[in-house]
Amino acid sequence: MVKLRHAEIGEAEGILEFYRDVIDSIKDSDFKPKWSDRYPNMEFIEKSIEMREMYICGENDRIISCVVLNNRFDPEYEDIKWNIDAEPEETLIIHTFAVNSESAGKGIGKEIFSQIKSNALSNNLKAIRIDIIDGNVGAQKVFEKFGFEYVDTVELFHPAVGLEKFHLYEYVLK
Repeated sequence: MVKLRHAEIGEAEGILEFYRDVIDSIKDSDFKPKWSDRYPNMEFIEKSIEMREMYICGENDRIISCVVLNNRFDPEYEDIKWNIDAEPEETLIIHTFAVNSESAGKGIGKEIFSQIKSNALSNNLKAIRIDIIDGNVGAQKVFEKFGFEYVDTVELFHPAVGLEKFHLYEYVLK
């Protein structure tokens, strides 16, 4: 069993290397998050670690998964008709979730999502949400398998990719 934990500042270089390896490994796959050397970058990683929002999962001193979890979202989220009404502090937003290529298809992502869900439930949250950039069909399929429901598609501005369409998904916690 894998265990998700807060990343430490001394792990920032390893996390950046992890994301670079993921970017290289998914070039010819259905996973197209449009990440590049501009994002996720060191500034984003260090800030996420400092804010205690970067989580990692390791195996044999190797990072096999990373994810950022918080309740911050783009202003466009406010105009969405979500499946459940929830204040920002009652939600959890998933960002930059990835599993390395050697661990892909082994249930690691599902196990990590199970831990995220368990933690959200224990904190009495109402929903887990994610936005997935248009064209990232692999991520859409994965999150649908986890039980997320498609809610809407909106245009969002992200500094790394500009104005893009994002598909919004929600997992209502019961």
